[in-house]
Amino acid sequence: MKRWKLSRKTSQRLETGQVWVYRGEVEAELTAETLDTVLLVDDRGRLIGSALVDGASPVPVRLYSRREQVLDGDLIATRVQGAMEWRKRLALGASTGYRLVFSEADGLPGLTIDRFGAGLGIQCNVRNYGEYLDLIVGKIQEQLGPEDRIDCVVRELGGERTLFLGDEAKAKPIYRMNQLKFEADLLEGPKTGAFLDQRENYFAATNWIRLLGIYGRGLDLYSSYGGFALHLAGVLDKVDAVDSSKTAVTGIVENARRNELNNVRAIESDVKQFLRGLGQARRQYECVIADPPAFAKQVRQKEEATRAYYDLNLRALSAVAPSGMFVSCSCSRAVSESDLLNVIREAAQQSRKTLTLLEKRSQALDHREVISIPETSYLKCLYFSVSTSH
Repeated sequence: MKRWKLSRKTSQRLETGQVWVYRGEVEAELTAETLDTVLLVDDRGRLIGSALVDGASPVPVRLYSRREQVLDGDLIATRVQGAMEWRKRLALGASTGYRLVFSEADGLPGLTIDRFGAGLGIQCNVRNYGEYLDLIVGKIQEQLGPEDRIDCVVRELGGERTLFLGDEAKAKPIYRMNQLKFEADLLEGPKTGAFLDQRENYFAATNWIRLLGIYGRGLDLYSSYGGFALHLAGVLDKVDAVDSSKTAVTGIVENARRNELNNVRAIESDVKQFLRGLGQARRQYECVIADPPAFAKQVRQKEEATRAYYDLNLRALSAVAPSGMFVSCSCSRAVSESDLLNVIREAAQQSRKTLTLLEKRSQALDHREVISIPETSYLKCLYFSVSTSH
């Protein structure tokens, strides 16, 4: 394997646990055609670890081992098996929708695999795994067993999704999450087909509603296919689920129908405009969930994202009725939990609301968070009880 030298600053950053190397941080030339595995060494020539390289990726160099180790079929199969064994240890209950492989957290940087019942959504953020997809799918099927047959696999590479196994008729599989049935769209849906990272957070929301004795109406902002909304529908009288995507709204309606939930109303609207209308009408809800898409996908977008989170939380808090509950989420890796709390604190002061922090939560357990690898942590989910300031 080739040896690529890194600067002292980059080497020190990797030694703290980080695993990504960006353009300009390696001496070697990177082009869109570059595809390789290399050994990374520091400025003194000491080994940092083994890394895969894809010059076409936004993160072109990713560490997969802290020692000299070849990335081959045996290593990939071993790590896929280890990833699946970890999921088997989790209390997923009857859920058939969950993350099987979470990139760096499972030692397979750049590779994400989600299961949706009989379907798999595979996202390759690097091309290095292309020749191993048959092996990967075979290993997953072997671990699931014949009773859980996978009949559709969709691969995403370079932002383009293609069928790898099965046909389009099977690309919208039904899966279970927390006893509820949802439909994923492997070819056109968000992420790899649907969002799976709030599983335990859905339960937490319903548990807090019961503990606080909250009744009445719920509001799920940026609802996507209705994850929070459908769970809230089991404990509240009525739930409004708002999303700007017509496809998402159709999905909410269908998911509510297949779960025989008649108290969910899907609303196609820009969330900002919807909240503005609520403010003008002085309409409020006993529970409000704000779960927006990432406002900051890169660190340089943090300042702009912070303003967006402030505006959203300010308007959302104004929609919470006295003695209600508010849940605020952020999946922007560049915005820390502390950043989000500061934003919410300022929004609470401006809206003259008193917030009691009930709980801080992160991503679902199958989206395993390795504390030595900061890149594996991204989701913040904060729960508050809300009252009017004295």
